[in-house]
Amino acid sequence: MQTPPPTSQDPSIPNVTATTAPIHQTSGSDATKAPAHHPGFTHWAAPSYAPDTNPSRWNQEAVNLAALPGSMAHPTLLFYIFGPTSLHIAELLASNPVHAHQQLLTAFFHPYFSRLPNYSATNPQHEPQAILATAWANDEFAGYGSYCNFQSGLEHGNEDIEVMRKGMPERGVWLAGEHTAPFVALG
Repeated sequence: MQTPPPTSQDPSIPNVTATTAPIHQTSGSDATKAPAHHPGFTHWAAPSYAPDTNPSRWNQEAVNLAALPGSMAHPTLLFYIFGPTSLHIAELLASNPVHAHQQLLTAFFHPYFSRLPNYSATNPQHEPQAILATAWANDEFAGYGSYCNFQSGLEHGNEDIEVMRKGMPERGVWLAGEHTAPFVALG
């Protein structure tokens, strides 16, 4: 008698690289990883291999937009920078001429994207065609890159979020950013 395959909720099933929920995929042929499949999210925790561009070993995170399903997929890495990394990038942009930004940003992010699966330094298609970066930490109208947060003891923060999400359209004021996101994505 054969034992039936474990269910997809069984924690003993190896978690194949997931780009969307569920965390555990079904067993059988659907559970095998396709050769062209790549992780949707990568986190470099305290990287020590970029001493020239990241001597403080700030964490780096990237979302692989090529891992999105179907027609939504496109070859873009979205690095999510925060805290001292965002201040550093904003300073790089503010203290250098615009024509130098591409080279500076490529140098900063190269130690990370060069470690992704199948990267080849000799393949010109693996080099970024463009790198864009926000410099909210330099923008007084963006609160110098500030984040909103919930204060200790707050009891009805959800109402604040809903008010910010609505804005004041009658006065031509709309708000955007993490403080207007669905509750699961705040911050």
